[in-house]
Amino acid sequence: MLASALTLMRAKANFVQQFIRNPRKMGSITPSSAALCRTMCDTVHWDRSLRIAELGAGDGVLTRHILARMSPQAQLDVFEISPELVDSLREWSDPRMQVRACSAEYLSGEYDVIFSGLPLLSLPPGTREAILSAVHDVLGPRGVFVQFQYTSLTQPDLSRYFTWQRQRVLKNMPPAWVYRCTRHYAP
Repeated sequence: MLASALTLMRAKANFVQQFIRNPRKMGSITPSSAALCRTMCDTVHWDRSLRIAELGAGDGVLTRHILARMSPQAQLDVFEISPELVDSLREWSDPRMQVRACSAEYLSGEYDVIFSGLPLLSLPPGTREAILSAVHDVLGPRGVFVQFQYTSLTQPDLSRYFTWQRQRVLKNMPPAWVYRCTRHYAP
């Protein structure tokens, strides 16, 4: 019990350290709550989700929830650009997960589900557009893009590419919006 508490404290300290180094890339000083992760995961039909991506995995809080819900034959591509966080994620031993040390701009293939905690408003407009365009292009015909944000100011950007529904999660610090997006066929 003490060992798991110490591991949790180290993980939170590492997250805060990453935020201090580059707040525009992290987006928040605290990791996502279990309630936020559950809400994001509850928007997905797991029985038909075999190819999954997570954009901006950070320290893996949402990643753990995704892996717990995935079927044994599913594959998760985790995109993270922080070298320290990439190294930490690569230490995990789940053969269904592949860590990609690159920007989500380089998505390729076709995905059934894409999860994102990227701080879209903090990204330069060109990068934000490139990521949303890439997500649109690789999302399968019945695919779902699940994005959380702390503000609704990204709705015009999301609306250019997706039809969406949103849900408020108050049990998170700060409270967040979870957007469940499906693809437009003509951006």
